Amino acid sequence: MSKTVYLSPSTQENNIGVGCYGTEEKVMNEVCNVVEKILKKHKVTTYRNKPTMTLKQVVADSNSKKPGIHVALHSNAYNKVSRGCEVFCWKSGVEGEKLAKLLYKYVAAITPSADRGVKYAYNFYGPGKHIYEVANTTAPASLIEIAFHDNIQDVTWILANIEKIGIAIAKAILEYLGVKYETGILYRVMAGSFSEKNNAEAQVQKLKKAGFDAVVMVYDG
Repeated sequence: MSKTVYLSPSTQENNIGVGCYGTEEKVMNEVCNVVEKILKKHKVTTYRNKPTMTLKQVVADSNSKKPGIHVALHSNAYNKVSRGCEVFCWKSGVEGEKLAKLLYKYVAAITPSADRGVKYAYNFYGPGKHIYEVANTTAPASLIEIAFHDNIQDVTWILANIEKIGIAIAKAILEYLGVKYETGILYRVMAGSFSEKNNAEAQVQKLKKAGFDAVVMVYDG
């Protein structure tokens, strides 16, 4: 499987959220920054759209790059009451559905409300009227609507959890690609404290003989 991802945060600068949300384009690019950083850390090749692109240009750019998958990042709007996450793929049974289910699993797990499920772009707006980006990308594609930017509760949650949302999306992508998520955190083990330096150095030598990377660290209490 090609470990290349085209990331497509919303280019909709005219979609303004309630409260201090700002634009959908700005916030989705903030989420995408987190996703991209994690994917690159895991040696996944990433491509990304530009905010100035039209949707048609985004699709053409993605298709020209020939990525393994295409992931579009959006926030939703409907009636100022609806809440939660939903994720779109092309049709039931296609490869993008696996990706969509993983995105939904990870993001729905952290939202504070009920969520809206995995849905299909095919004929979503009526016969022959598909969700354009999912319908026209060559690579298996998913479009995630993280939550609603016209609902103040969802807006408050999104803005407080940019990093957490980005991590969840990155984890879903990595699982789809078969790449183990690594936090980068190291846990150090202390193997004794000594009042005499000679005793500390003797312990270090024992640990090194056993195959452990050990050093003496001085603590002045």
